[in-house]
Amino acid sequence: MCTAQPAAEVSFYRGKARNGVFLKWCFGKEGGMKKVLAVLISGVLASSLLAGCGQDAGGTAPAETESAAQQDESAALEASEAEEPTEEGSGKKTITVSIQTGTGVQAGWDAVAAAYEEKNPDVDVIIDLKAADGYDQWVQTAFTSENPAADIVNINLAGDTSTGKAVNFSDYIDNDSPYSDGTWGEQFDVAQQKVDMSTGEMTALSLQSVQVVWLYNQSVFDEVGVSAPETWDELIDVCKKLKDAGYQPIAMPGDYDSFYSGTMGWLAQVYADQTTRSMVEKNRAQEGDYCYDPDIDGVWEYDPSDPWNDDAAKLTQNPGRAFANVKDGVYTGDTAGMKTVWKNFAEVFPEYAGGDAFFGTNADGAKTLFYQGKAAMMVNGAWGIIDFMNDMAALESGGSIETSDGEAIADAIQFDLGSFNMPSMEGEGIEAKARTIEVANGFLGVISKGQEHDDLVLDFLMFFSSKEGQSICIEESLKAGGNVAGSSLVYGVEYPEEIQNAFSNLTFIGNVQKDFNNLLARGIGESAETFRDFYQYSYDYLSGAITVDEWAEKHEQNIMNHVLDAMAAKGVGESDLANPQNEPTGN
Repeated sequence: MCTAQPAAEVSFYRGKARNGVFLKWCFGKEGGMKKVLAVLISGVLASSLLAGCGQDAGGTAPAETESAAQQDESAALEASEAEEPTEEGSGKKTITVSIQTGTGVQAGWDAVAAAYEEKNPDVDVIIDLKAADGYDQWVQTAFTSENPAADIVNINLAGDTSTGKAVNFSDYIDNDSPYSDGTWGEQFDVAQQKVDMSTGEMTALSLQSVQVVWLYNQSVFDEVGVSAPETWDELIDVCKKLKDAGYQPIAMPGDYDSFYSGTMGWLAQVYADQTTRSMVEKNRAQEGDYCYDPDIDGVWEYDPSDPWNDDAAKLTQNPGRAFANVKDGVYTGDTAGMKTVWKNFAEVFPEYAGGDAFFGTNADGAKTLFYQGKAAMMVNGAWGIIDFMNDMAALESGGSIETSDGEAIADAIQFDLGSFNMPSMEGEGIEAKARTIEVANGFLGVISKGQEHDDLVLDFLMFFSSKEGQSICIEESLKAGGNVAGSSLVYGVEYPEEIQNAFSNLTFIGNVQKDFNNLLARGIGESAETFRDFYQYSYDYLSGAITVDEWAEKHEQNIMNHVLDAMAAKGVGESDLANPQNEPTGN
């Protein structure tokens, strides 16, 4: 997905810093604000969250469009009408892009469409963007309609409605691309794409990387005399010193949305991963399994010191074995390691995140506290670095910083920004250092409408995902005020210097969202019921109403209550558990 231009040009310099990205704004000798964006890296970077995120990377408010109810009506209308040429009698073939809108998205895709049409004059590419609000209902209606107008959509919000109805990109990966010197799969980083372990299908195309990091107010850190923590114990110490100095240490939403799909949910996944890394040893494909690949599975060895040891390109996980291990109690949610994680959370939340106000704080409230300089740290995606650039430029030019609903943040101040990676927890049950959510973002899917039309749409996607196509999209999107989520996964694509420098110096540390690694982090599966239960007993524990042992007991109960639903969503039935060597039948 292509999205954003900084509001002003920014220059870079390098210097020394202990950790993270350091963005500095300072006054020039001539007076006025001189924009200097410094990237000071000491080897770090820095959503089912990101993987299920329905907002554009920069968190910008969606453009005003039709309501969710109107979108449902539109989807139904589209379903009742066959596609027609955009020009009467022209006989042109039509491709319709109906992804979520956002700042700069229209401009980027319009530019790609125009460039593609110039190369293919017999094709009309229609860019028909939809509002983020209600997009999940809209795209699910599109997939269940008999003849939807849409071709390219954000498939991550389609849920099970896309099963069997989306184009499998794996069928095209090795095809020669008309828009490069090699195959389609040689244009971008295929290893970063999400493959369904149950089917082996790749139905989502994601062309930007995303990482979750901690951001902090460097000016406050310098004033208090603290530095970026590398362990959770160090984080607690930093929080204590910041609070003693009169600052709220962390700006963090503590509402249901945060635990379900936001920052607290991210942290739950990140730190559960420290305790469940070894699950992959029993979840992986064994010799004789239907999904066993002797070239990789036959040589793989578990190494928790290597954060990429369990990447999909290095081993295969068997969904039947993964769910059998949960159903049979081989892996549970009430382990000593899980208790260590939540004991550590209770040392920080809610005391250092606003006290009792933590549970009533939403994402906009956390952002407000951070930009007012009242709170010293927050968790965000790496896109927050570019957001910060734009926000500081807006303040300098007399503008304002806005929340997601368009409200200006009162008393926002200019300050220096730093970042650091997830501090590792230590203690009983901890198996490896902390990783983060580090995924590919975009999730473009294609509604299958027959071989000839599918081939046409894939030809357009080959252009979109080429160096030329992505460069056009990103350039025009940035000019229109959009943003980028992280480094491009399309080979040869470069961002403008100020953005390229910010991302090129950042280091990946490993992803926690891989296949079944995070199966037990927040209940099990993706149902609303399991997340509601998770939020309730986590709220009860962090507010002091129950003990950590009671939290763990309720967590395991939540997992067992919803394991069958989670299995069904992955096409695994109870009878499949007895014979995990066979491909799941769903029975």
